[in-house]
Amino acid sequence: MLDFFLSLVLALHLMCMNIASAGPLVCLWLDWRSARGDEVARRAAKFLAWKSLVLLVVGVVFGLLTAGFLWNDAYHDVMHVFMYKIKWGAWELLFSLVLMSLYAFLLFRGAPKSLVGRVGRASIAILTGTNMLYHFPVLFIVISEVAGGYLEVPGQVDAAIFRSLMMESSVLARSVHFWFASFAVTGASLMGYGKWLLRKEDQQETGARIAIWGARIALVPTLLQILVGVWVLSVLPAPMQQRLMGGDMLAVIAFALSIVGALWLMQQLAAVAFGDTQPRTLKMAIHLMYAVVILMTFTTRLASARPLTSVPATTLETSDDG
Repeated sequence: MLDFFLSLVLALHLMCMNIASAGPLVCLWLDWRSARGDEVARRAAKFLAWKSLVLLVVGVVFGLLTAGFLWNDAYHDVMHVFMYKIKWGAWELLFSLVLMSLYAFLLFRGAPKSLVGRVGRASIAILTGTNMLYHFPVLFIVISEVAGGYLEVPGQVDAAIFRSLMMESSVLARSVHFWFASFAVTGASLMGYGKWLLRKEDQQETGARIAIWGARIALVPTLLQILVGVWVLSVLPAPMQQRLMGGDMLAVIAFALSIVGALWLMQQLAAVAFGDTQPRTLKMAIHLMYAVVILMTFTTRLASARPLTSVPATTLETSDDG
């Protein structure tokens, strides 16, 4: 029960960071449409920009809660080894928060009149999104694999060592999985906004268009996750593979349910993408997206299995020396 509760908090953290990461890049496309006179795209961009900003803050809170639940002496030792990157990560997070705030503010000011203004605003969106997608998943995936004993570090992790760790096949695969998930969850967020607008008599067309856009944005990365999922499974550390392939029955059940949920999700997203914006269809697609993320998070936690009570010897030695 505790594992599921921690997985739920972690899943909420991940979904917040998904939208905070991919949201600015989706806003870039919506802003481009808005500049060509599409008022619906302008409304969607403003909604998503502010939601990305708010969820960045909320995601940090959920992340701190997760760390608080998991914290022990061994966790402290791992954090100490990565202190250089964690400090830089904190500054990068603050940088992204400032950029996202600026971008949301500029969207509410209306479309820029000059080419320089348009390019400048687009550059802020690109920098915000790519900064989050590059720094956030890689750092925490590397830390989780070192903490689980699947990667070893020779000492304090500096920039050069971290670059070598981030090129590990399991880290790359799981990072790409996060990137695709970010666009899928962001698309589901737009679907939720469209569903809310559909409740209003005078917003039916607007709500339907936004919901369809959201479904199309979510559908493509969700389909691509099939290939990415095979890649991730093939490069996971052997103990994690064994647990998913029958070594841990609860992990197998959670994994199977997440696959069934993902296939069902694809069917619902396709229906919305092709114009089915009935409230029941939208509700089912959005809830399935949340359910799949939670199940995948629970599966990953069970597959990692080993509680953080020990860390690699090299890590402990470095921490003692520090």
